[in-house]
Amino acid sequence: MGEVMFGNELFDHWLNQKSLEILGKVEKEKISTEDMLILSLKAQTNYFHHMDQEFRGEFKKITQNFEQIDQRFLHIEEKFDKKFVGIEEKFDKKFDRLTNVMMWQGGILATLITGIYFKLFL
Repeated sequence: MGEVMFGNELFDHWLNQKSLEILGKVEKEKISTEDMLILSLKAQTNYFHHMDQEFRGEFKKITQNFEQIDQRFLHIEEKFDKKFVGIEEKFDKKFDRLTNVMMWQGGILATLITGIYFKLFL
């Protein structure tokens, strides 16, 4: 139980010594109200210490769970990126083909219109 609570080593040392003295005389003589208060304070500091350890353990578990979730999301994101790159490449190829076809169609249409214009009006 020699853990330092609240960063106060002097208080912790005094409380440990005093509680050991009181526990030593519990069976031999009646203890005073002041002694009971000191034992209550020691019990509370022990409780706080154990709760602190328990909460730290739970927080570590929660942190580990979030890290696992982050890893899963990164893995899913990598898969999505790979699939999206593949889809993007296919789209780019089809768009390039479509652009080329439309350019040829536009050129042929412009030639036809020019030819009809020259034939009819000149």
